[in-house]
Order: sequence, then structure tokens, then C-alpha cells
Amino acid sequence: MRIVRTGVALALLGALGLTACSSGASGTGSPGTAAPVADAVTTPAAQPTLAPVAQAPEEWRTLPLGPVVLDVPGGFEMVQEPGDDDARTASWVVRRGDQDGARAAISVARDTDPTRTPAQSAEAALRSEESQRGAHDGERTPLTWPGVADAEHLSYLQDVLVGSRTVEHRAEWVYADLPDGSQVAVGVVAPVEMFDELDLHEVLETWRPA
Repeated sequence: MRIVRTGVALALLGALGLTACSSGASGTGSPGTAAPVADAVTTPAAQPTLAPVAQAPEEWRTLPLGPVVLDVPGGFEMVQEPGDDDARTASWVVRRGDQDGARAAISVARDTDPTRTPAQSAEAALRSEESQRGAHDGERTPLTWPGVADAEHLSYLQDVLVGSRTVEHRAEWVYADLPDGSQVAVGVVAPVEMFDELDLHEVLETWRPA
């Protein structure tokens, strides 16, 4: 089993068909420029099916992140914004907590000129995480989502070295084509226990185009 070594936290773990960055190491590229990836067979998700929610808990706040909006519990702080909102590719990241270096992150990546479908982008991201960072138990599921033409849900687990401890993290992503022709990857990631405590699966269910 491969263990990912990071600094104090994970930030953007996946993007539009490419791997993005963690706080300890980052990978960059031009999303959508690689050759199209053939779709793998989509298998049923192990977790409950992702579905849009009509009403988030009252104590949550609305969080705009570039081209999308989510409802989130308190404590998340912006740590990354694009220098140029009009650039072809851009990303936004918020984080919460520092439990011995383990943090939760919510991130959004946008490509205004995508060359892959959401399913192809999700597949490419999963294969990259599996080969480069030891992701496992990956699942992809097609989604029907309000306000978008096409969408795909991706989830996986990953063993991350936080300080001197190995901590299992969970990541979930939605890849979606927006009405303006751009494609977004909306993701949530945290240590498994924190993931459940913060209801990050439910947070992802609140996302919608801005």
C-alpha cells in the first residue's frame, strides 16, 4: 500500500483530468490538454448516491467559490484564489482545522475550454491519483444535476502521512459541464473521521452553479 507524504495538510487533490496539489507538494498543468482518456466501466458507488439537497442546515453558511456555490459548516477559511479570474484555468481552495496537521479542504477547479467530458476527466483524475499517490477504492457514478448538462461523481480513499502518522483520507469530486461551456471539478477531502464529522458528503450535495 502506497502512503502519500504531505506537509501539514491536503489541499487540491484532483482537478479537471489532472492531479492538482497538496500543501507539501504540488503538480500543475493545463487541464484538458492531454489526449482524451477512454472511459472505464462505471461501477456503483459504495457510499449513498450523491443527490442535490433542497435545504442545508440553518447553521451552515453560503460559500461562493468562483463559478459555483456551496453551503458549508463554520470554520472554513480561504487559502487559495486565482490571480486572474478570466484565465482559462483557475482554482479556489478553503480549509478547516489543524488536528495534528490533518485538515479538511473544499476546492473548485475550472477550465473554460475543456476537451474532455466529465466522465473522461474523472477517469483521468482517478488513474492519476492511483498511479502517483496510491488512491484506492475509487468509484465513478454518472449524475443528473440541476443547472448542468453533464456530470460525474468520483470518490476514492488515500493513505496520507501526516507528521509521523498514517491517516486514511476520503476524497469526493463532482465533474460537471456548466451552461457557459466551462467545466468544473468540485471536491471535498479530509481524514475519514473528520470527513464524516463535518458531513462533507452532504456539503458536496449542496453545490450548484453560481
